[in-house]
Amino acid sequence: MKKYTIYFSIFVASIFALTGCAGFDDMNKNPYVLYETNAESFVQPMIYNTEKTIVNSNYSVLSSIMQYVVSTNYENSAQLAYNYVISEAYTQNLWTLYTQYGNAQYMLALARKEQNPAMVGVALVMRSLIAHVITDTYGNVPYSKAGLIALQGDKFEYTTPYDRQQDIYTDLLRSLEEANACFAKAEEMVDTGALDDNNFNAMCDFMYGGDVDKWRRFGNSLYLRLLMRASLKINEESAGIVSLGEEFGDINIIAKINEIYECYLSGGGNYPVMRGLEDSARVEFKSTDSALYTPFYSTTSGNWKSMAACSTLVDLMIISYSSATEDTDSIWDPRYFRMFTKAKGAPTQIMRDDMRKYFEEQLSSAGNSLIGRYPSGTYTGTHVGDLKMDATYAFMNYDELLFIFAEAGARNWIPMGQKAYKDLYLDANLKSILQWQVGWEKENDYYTATSPAVVNFMDYLDNEFDYSKSLETIMRQKYVAMFWVGIESWADYRRTGYPILKTNGPAAENRGILPTRLRYPATEAFQNAKWHEEALNDWLGGENNMQTDVWWASTEESKALRRLGRQ
Repeated sequence: MKKYTIYFSIFVASIFALTGCAGFDDMNKNPYVLYETNAESFVQPMIYNTEKTIVNSNYSVLSSIMQYVVSTNYENSAQLAYNYVISEAYTQNLWTLYTQYGNAQYMLALARKEQNPAMVGVALVMRSLIAHVITDTYGNVPYSKAGLIALQGDKFEYTTPYDRQQDIYTDLLRSLEEANACFAKAEEMVDTGALDDNNFNAMCDFMYGGDVDKWRRFGNSLYLRLLMRASLKINEESAGIVSLGEEFGDINIIAKINEIYECYLSGGGNYPVMRGLEDSARVEFKSTDSALYTPFYSTTSGNWKSMAACSTLVDLMIISYSSATEDTDSIWDPRYFRMFTKAKGAPTQIMRDDMRKYFEEQLSSAGNSLIGRYPSGTYTGTHVGDLKMDATYAFMNYDELLFIFAEAGARNWIPMGQKAYKDLYLDANLKSILQWQVGWEKENDYYTATSPAVVNFMDYLDNEFDYSKSLETIMRQKYVAMFWVGIESWADYRRTGYPILKTNGPAAENRGILPTRLRYPATEAFQNAKWHEEALNDWLGGENNMQTDVWWASTEESKALRRLGRQ
């Protein structure tokens, strides 16, 4: 842990981007000294660096193992994540989020010292977001004692014990309950005149512009995500009951999901959640500002275009498509050409020579590849996308909320009836489509809800909805919608077993099992030796493997469905 927690002052190096943010004018130019500042000053560097790390992992690992893309760098085995050959460099990528976890811990301490409930809420939301990504990636990880070096004074403790994931989740749920209560308290203090302003400096927050109401809605939407993540396992283990401690008591997971759903319907209540695309938690990036560059600003065109569309995803998105006419008989997902350049994909988990042969055969009469690649501001006919230099990338989009409610309805956890959860499912897909159109309003292929391509595709989803397979249908389209949204599609697959993915192709490593977790970085074996060895022996059978389920994924329902992909 020393490597990723001691260098808390890395935060300071990124603050030059925020000279207009409160508290930065008085700082001198020494990048290695942590100066007195206020809690809000942490927000923008933290959200930017957190999302930058997550997006980079989407590109390097997550999109490959989840069969969104395959790599054409088949000469280099280190690039073949889609065959479950994952290098150490990629394994440790999300572990580096501990730097931001330390920042969140320090921000939380400052906010409590300032007695600023709004900032306490924001710090708790960010700490929960970062921690859930780490634990959902690796399983049991340092948590309760992690990220505290900057708060230890002169008594540094460099090694850090690992917490059980079920204990981490209990505290994550408790933290988000506390965040919601803090936001509510801030609103009360404004109403009574005890606090002048519930918002904070917009220059400290490029995502929500310092709007605390939006932060509260994001926090409660994140709470819903984690309630759903843990729900199947908690239902299996303790009849859906989890204790959040003395302040918040015992909660019933299903009852809490219902309570949040009622708040969604009303638009407010005790747990206000996202209301539309304008509330999506999307982090800003810029190609013209070095402080806001995407992770791919310096990625060469050759490396970027080496990522080809995977046929697993393409077959879900391209139903029938005529590139020559795009006539009314064509049915294709309007998001597709924001993600890829051409309407054809490549298979996954096939041998290297077969992959090479496949790409050599998929050529046009002019000798150009027919396989879709990640776009980078390129045009293909009337279609354009720029995934490489996108203006924003998502922590969480509004449509995820709707998919979660639709799943809860399909499981009969929310008493709403078939039509209601189907309507939620359709609305989730429509909102996801519209989210991908934001920023392209001036292009020829900008789609609205009434555009023929959108209407055709939505009619297809409506007509093809199979009530006998409601859950699978919902999760299959959620898989599409979670493209490049953190680790969500991977988490959903491990949690539910959907979509059913073939994982034992002839070239698949890892015993034909889609990785259930990423390995702990090798540095932990000597930098945090005692606790690392204990973690290996405690739940991994002594081996730092990628086949052991994390806690919330180890349900019989999920394991049975994932086995279908290996038959």
